[in-house]
Amino acid sequence: MIKRPIQLSCRKNPSVIIRAIPGHFATTHAHTNYYMDITEPKLSHEMGREAAITLSQDYAYTQVVDTIAALDGSELISAFLARHLTRDEVTMINGKKNIYVVPPENNSSGQLIFRDNTQPMIRDKYVLIMIDAIVSGQSARRAMECITYYGGKIASIAAIFSTYDELDGIRISHLFGKYDLPDYQVADHHDCPLCKAGVRLDGLANCYGYSVL
Repeated sequence: MIKRPIQLSCRKNPSVIIRAIPGHFATTHAHTNYYMDITEPKLSHEMGREAAITLSQDYAYTQVVDTIAALDGSELISAFLARHLTRDEVTMINGKKNIYVVPPENNSSGQLIFRDNTQPMIRDKYVLIMIDAIVSGQSARRAMECITYYGGKIASIAAIFSTYDELDGIRISHLFGKYDLPDYQVADHHDCPLCKAGVRLDGLANCYGYSVL
């Protein structure tokens, strides 16, 4: 049975809220003891804007961004992030410029690709990866490999929730982390302590949500 969610407020901006649902969940790459429900920041206009404003503070004055690669349904936040990175202020490094927001496509083999018409928005551009959650790090690494393959330069990575502060030398700005949930655990499918203890899976989870088993 799925337990009652725990509400978490962002330390940098309390108006941004996510929910941690205790249980035993299987994602594409790992098993976790919480499902991180990021529905509101991803789909709410008001909370998405607040999340983007908060994330933009890490890039607005220091990082050139030409394109935002919007992964896992993060287009709303990415659009607000582009807007706040391009404010008309003298000290803004991206002020008054255009930033593309481009979601990569998953092909039939599960690979991330960019079509011919969007590749010019990646090639030779400084690309910021926006992703809802980084748990095992594999999805973020796939995105980095994809962008590099198409000739893009990784500017940085932004996430709502992340278990990492950096990945392969790339800094990750995030609004929530393991410090918000000290008992959060993530394990490989083949080395899950809950599985070893005989705890059945409660649900399957991905970037769209979870399904109870």
